[in-house]
Formats: sequence, C-alpha cells, structure tokens
Amino acid sequence: MLSTISVCSVPPRCRHGRRAAIVLSTLVALCVSATSLAAEPVRPELTPKLQGLLKKEMIQIELAMQEVYSAILQGRHAVVAEKGQSIHDSFILEQSLTDQDRQDLKAAVPPEFLQMDAYFHELSASLAEAGRTQDTPQQVELFGRMTQSCVACHSTYVTDRFEGLESSDVPAEWGLAPEMPNDSSEG
Repeated sequence: MLSTISVCSVPPRCRHGRRAAIVLSTLVALCVSATSLAAEPVRPELTPKLQGLLKKEMIQIELAMQEVYSAILQGRHAVVAEKGQSIHDSFILEQSLTDQDRQDLKAAVPPEFLQMDAYFHELSASLAEAGRTQDTPQQVELFGRMTQSCVACHSTYVTDRFEGLESSDVPAEWGLAPEMPNDSSEG
C-alpha cells in the first residue's frame, strides 16, 4: 500500500515533493479504481453539435489535467495556474452556444449533470489560484477533487463510453460541491 512508504531516508527538502507525489498517485489510483451508481447515459440525448462540443472540451480538459499533474510534481506553479485557468475557461455554457443549443443542453441532461460540471469548473478556477499563489498542497488537494469529479460524472452519465466505470461504487459526495452550513445566527 502506498501509505506505508517510508520517507525517512529522503532528504528533508525532497520529502514534501515525494509526499505530494504519493498523495497524488494515491488519489489517481483511487479514482481509476473507483465505482458509482450509474444513471442513464446523457450522450444519446444530446444533439450532434453538443456531443461534438462536449467531446472537444473533454479532450482539452484531459490533456490539460495531464500537464497539471506533471507541473504539480515538478513545482511549475505558472503551468498549474495557466492550465487550471484554461480548464475553467473551457466551460461549455461559456462557449458560443445559441439559445437553442442552451435549451437543447438543459433538456438533454439532468440538473445534477450541470451542477457537477459547474463545480468542476469552480475547482479548476481554485486550482489556477493555487498555482498563482504557489500553494502546492492546495494544488494536490484540488487536483484530487477534480479527478474525483471526472470519475463521478463519467460513472454516472457516460457509462456507454466508459464501460469500466459502469458498475462502480463512487462515493456519493464525489463531484458535488460541499454543502455550506446554514448560518442563521446574526451577529
């Protein structure tokens, strides 16, 4: 198990990088092996134009996340900031969709799908900020949550494309924004 790796013989300067790599590797391994409750795939309900836009966006996001992974491991904060921002900016509802495309999208997918997508893009904006502030632990945390979000969405809404996630048991909170406590106290 990765958690039993000893870092005692590692020079103090390398410990943080190695710990970040171990944590990140653990998160990726958990995400890849994770599973969830599968809803009906949304892709068949999308118009061909929306399918194409989503596919293009997913490819761009996957490539950017691969670059972010390497950048986190190498302490290249500017790359983390740049790629985090590019992921945020790829938000499908921010692209040049016609009013009809927007209606088609909302008709084809459940509100939870759009909520997951919005949360993912919020996380990527936070990742960009963590890159700008050179906060490596925060980068690792956010990258892990983004990966969880991808797995949760794919195992719920794209099982026709990612059959290995079809019978997955992904934790219910993956892909969802944490609920904010209701602060009814006045001060």
